[in-house]
Amino acid sequence: MVMSKVLEIQSALRQLPSREQWEVARWLLDELEEGNGHAANGQNGDSVPALPDYAARRRRIFGDKILPNMVLASRSEDRW
Repeated sequence: MVMSKVLEIQSALRQLPSREQWEVARWLLDELEEGNGHAANGQNGDSVPALPDYAARRRRIFGDKILPNMVLASRSEDRW
């Protein structure tokens, strides 16, 4: 039996005993957390690449230092 609509899936889940409904819910949450669900995939089924965490990299290199904005510093030194 192939279910193609959300309403069909919802009605099929409601017919299950509550224990089996929870098992399906736990499975679905695990799939979504792992990124294997369709919500984490792109249009073509390709997974979306994770972007680098530049803030974490900066903290790892410089610690908690507050870095000056070099663009503003150089503009204040320029003569207009």
